[in-house]
Amino acid sequence: MADIWPEVATAKEENRRELNLHGSEISERIEKGGFDKHVFDLVGLNYLDIRKTCLTELSVSVSKLVNLNTLILHNNRLTCLPGTIGDLKKLKLLDVSSNKIESFPKLDGLTELQSLIASGNQLSEFPDVSGLTNLHILNLSHNGLQALPDGIGDDKLEYLAQIMADNNAITQVPADLANLVRLHTLDLSFNKITELPPELSDCQKLKEFNVKGNKFKDRKLTKLVEQSHGKSVLNFLGVQLQKVRENEMREKGGKDKKKKKKKGVSKGEVEELARDVIDVLHFPVDTGITVQVKPAVISVRPYFVSCIIRNLNFKKSLNMFKRFITLQTKLHDTICNKRQTATIATHDLKLVKPVLVYDARFPHDIKVVPLFKSAEVTAEKLVAQLRKEADDLRKEKKRNTYSGIHKYLDLLKDKVQYPCLLDGDGHVISFPPITNSDKTKISQETTDILVEVTSSSSLDVCKKVADELLREMLLMGVGTPQEDVAKGDDTKEDDTVVYSREGDAGIIHKLVVEQVRVIDHEGTLKVVYPSRTDLPLDSYEVNRD
Repeated sequence: MADIWPEVATAKEENRRELNLHGSEISERIEKGGFDKHVFDLVGLNYLDIRKTCLTELSVSVSKLVNLNTLILHNNRLTCLPGTIGDLKKLKLLDVSSNKIESFPKLDGLTELQSLIASGNQLSEFPDVSGLTNLHILNLSHNGLQALPDGIGDDKLEYLAQIMADNNAITQVPADLANLVRLHTLDLSFNKITELPPELSDCQKLKEFNVKGNKFKDRKLTKLVEQSHGKSVLNFLGVQLQKVRENEMREKGGKDKKKKKKKGVSKGEVEELARDVIDVLHFPVDTGITVQVKPAVISVRPYFVSCIIRNLNFKKSLNMFKRFITLQTKLHDTICNKRQTATIATHDLKLVKPVLVYDARFPHDIKVVPLFKSAEVTAEKLVAQLRKEADDLRKEKKRNTYSGIHKYLDLLKDKVQYPCLLDGDGHVISFPPITNSDKTKISQETTDILVEVTSSSSLDVCKKVADELLREMLLMGVGTPQEDVAKGDDTKEDDTVVYSREGDAGIIHKLVVEQVRVIDHEGTLKVVYPSRTDLPLDSYEVNRD
């Protein structure tokens, strides 16, 4: 039996969780007698770092290291990786940079992987990454890739923030990168890209965008890339995207007109049909959602309106869900005045258990699972953590102001109690104006949503924000299929709100909205939304049954 290396023997004897094997001495041992197989008997290892050696092959026995969360194989002479690397279910960081790897095994089993670094190899293709649902960082720079990996734009990759794929031979950029809601850094410089998809402008959080060193067909884009920052390029793509969408709407409108005229519909009837519709479903007594407002919240954040939006289809187009998330951000920045006047929250209705209670409680008594988190924390701890992050980021960036969610923390300043929305089990599903609960978050699969709007200013502000949200959603076309609008169902006992737009005749969007009642602690009705006085009459025609 081959001798055990001293570092490995020590790690085994002391039951160590970390093993580092670096440099020329390790390399000499590998050349003389091969790599020490005893390493793979150290099943308690969490961290294994093998670098700057002549190692050309990693044993399939690596799968025995079931507790490994960090595997660094930087700057060796590896030409491939064993398929068993996918058995490392706890792996969070895999660094195989600066090797000679020509092919990569399937990675479906690495569901906990957060960082994947494979730069500086000889890869011409890369396996599907859609199963790496916890991936934060992907670095594939300095290879020979002809395309980005399949699945890289899958909306399940909700944590993917950094993609580095510079210095490759990539020719196309997938439009579905716009599905990556947290994408912050995208480096595709020095490839063979000739066009950029306008949909990239929908990447709301994309701040570091580099596509220099490519030969674009559009001369204006080429000049902009070489002379400007990434933000200017994204703005250019945004203008292109707007034109594309306008053209699509005009083309669809023309087709709908022709179709209706062929059926013998008069011009006047076509114009009458070509309107957007909001169906307001009256509060269903037996199954409707009621929100009870407790006295404690009146002095904290007293105003609350809510409604249900049904029959949504976020799969209607490639970026529909992303556009809806972007819409909420836009409304928070505009009509909500950076959340100073109001805050919008949306919940997947099937995950909400009535009866709902809107209350105020002491920070240490509020427990919530923040969006995109898995652990429950108190509001006290969450706010303290966010304040620390805000201060650290401000110092790092040398700024005088806060950014992102941190700028909303002052809205809770000097508050003894914080507002919260609780479900029928007493679980917090919303902590305005900071976060929703991850337990009720919406997804591309969501069909019915509960909307809440809260404010410390006035009830009228809440209603105006809700009105604007419904109007924008209607224009997006995220609601009921257009064919349903033209059926002329005269049997329903609901209010129909019809909104007309110039230039889009023949394009019909429909939104189905169900009323939600808000009552006080004694059961007295405070507000029902949308009521007959809601949704501005100067923009809508309202037909009452």
